[in-house]
Amino acid sequence: MKRFFVYTGIIATIPMMLTGCVDEDYSLSDIDKTTQIRVNNLVLPVNIDPITLNDIIDVDPTSKIQTVTIEGQEFYAVTEHGEINSQDINIPQFTVITPDIQPSTASFHLTTPVTSKAHATATPISFDYGFDNSTPQDINVKSEGIDSAVKEIYNLKATPAPVNITLTAINTPDYATFTFPQLNITLLKGLEFADLPSNYSYNPNTGELTITNLSTNDNKVEISIALAGIDFTKTDTTVKDGAFTLTGKVDISSGILRAEIDPSRIPAGFTPDASISFSIKTSIGNFTAQTISGAVDYTLTGDGLNIDPVTLNDVPDFLNQEGSDLKLANPQIYLNLNNPIAIYNLYYQTGIEFTAVRSTGNRTFAPDNNKVIATKPTSAGPYNFLLSPSMTSPLPEYAANLEHIPFSELSNLLSGNRLPEAIEINLINPGLPLQTVNDFRLGEKIPGIRGSYDFIAPIALKDGSKIIYSKTEDGWSDEDLDKLTIELLSVEADVTSTIPLDATLTAYPIDKNGNIISTAKADVSISANAKDSHILVKMQGPINNLDGITFTANLAPGSEETLSPTQTITLKNLKATVSGYYTVDFD
Repeated sequence: MKRFFVYTGIIATIPMMLTGCVDEDYSLSDIDKTTQIRVNNLVLPVNIDPITLNDIIDVDPTSKIQTVTIEGQEFYAVTEHGEINSQDINIPQFTVITPDIQPSTASFHLTTPVTSKAHATATPISFDYGFDNSTPQDINVKSEGIDSAVKEIYNLKATPAPVNITLTAINTPDYATFTFPQLNITLLKGLEFADLPSNYSYNPNTGELTITNLSTNDNKVEISIALAGIDFTKTDTTVKDGAFTLTGKVDISSGILRAEIDPSRIPAGFTPDASISFSIKTSIGNFTAQTISGAVDYTLTGDGLNIDPVTLNDVPDFLNQEGSDLKLANPQIYLNLNNPIAIYNLYYQTGIEFTAVRSTGNRTFAPDNNKVIATKPTSAGPYNFLLSPSMTSPLPEYAANLEHIPFSELSNLLSGNRLPEAIEINLINPGLPLQTVNDFRLGEKIPGIRGSYDFIAPIALKDGSKIIYSKTEDGWSDEDLDKLTIELLSVEADVTSTIPLDATLTAYPIDKNGNIISTAKADVSISANAKDSHILVKMQGPINNLDGITFTANLAPGSEETLSPTQTITLKNLKATVSGYYTVDFD
């Protein structure tokens, strides 16, 4: 501030008057050589720039409060951006084992009458045996290492495993050749075989394997086929606690055994045996399940699903003072997610909750009716979601394929005495809920869930909150003003406010050391959205060493309109006047 007074004439005259009255024979040491000159309503040429919220909120790039622009409208908001990703989706393969199967026997009885033939007859001798009985072989097919995500198995496909059944004739003459025109063997139900020979057939409903025209070699039959899967819908077996056991028996249920003897080798007086017995040995190789059809319930995992808390220790102090209570104006949580498991016509879902962390106790918020966020099985996405109390114009990058999820309580996320220390964002049970899969390939890694989120919480205040910000005009002090003791400092102005809140404007004089002279403060009310409202603020002294004025606006919430950098309080036509006295020392 420049000098305000033209004191030269006044000050110059006083010494001349005193000099003319002095008697040189007298001492002046006892004379008070200070003089007080009163001033009334002296105008100070002061110009104060508009006060704006943007001057008060320092939007640092690392701060959680940022200026957000949507459809050309700027506002202040608590913001947070991050990425979401899970580990690869992978249900591992598992092994199916078959313990050793104990050998058994089967016998066939002669069914065709046979008479003795001459040694050299030219007609071959052929006669049949019918199935008599057998000892069943117990069989148990067990699983190992089924992932907990597999809840049911309707069908599994596996690496081909050998099924070998060997029938060896017991004590049969070497001059006879045996064949089986038909042999029926009971196995487990629901088996699936790969590339059965044309003379083989298997009924999965009964578990019966039928073979025609089966030849022997050295009175031994070797049956070798490849097991390729199990259809559990045709069995009574279910998966429980990540395991299953398929039990049954291997047994010959029926058959015809035909014996042929070369007439040149028939011994004299030949009579066929009344029965023929076979030893039976069965083995089934272990196999690895490659695909399953059934029901899965898969939990997504990975550090990328652990969202860092939103800490609120770097917000402006005026938003976090004792007694503050902030209500968010339609806070918005945006999620962008893909669905890599759509290739199996599957979807995934997750719940979400927010926890306001305070030393006095936490409070948790969830969407209305605990609604979950879910993709669709028909598309790989991307999917966009907006969680907010009400639908609003979305951020452009999330506008396509947007689903709104009502979240009424989100407005109260910051509500309470002062701000929370942090906001925790937790995904609840992210994963594939129980659903049916068809020919799901085990052990094949499917890329994990990928996406991003944006948390935007426009700032508005609930009734009873406070928001205080100030503006200082200083630099007024000079040699002359320092000699002025101000008894009354008056400031008047025309005020225009575009802030949607009532405010109390407090003026504090400050001295040349930057100290507020709190004893001289004065208040005046400013209405929300005031336009050219004339105010007068009177600050009672004494005020010494005046260097400027600090104006503090204390906002009283009466609207939930968001706070914006465009909102200002402007003081125009400002005039400051002082009344008091000027002290001159003539030493």
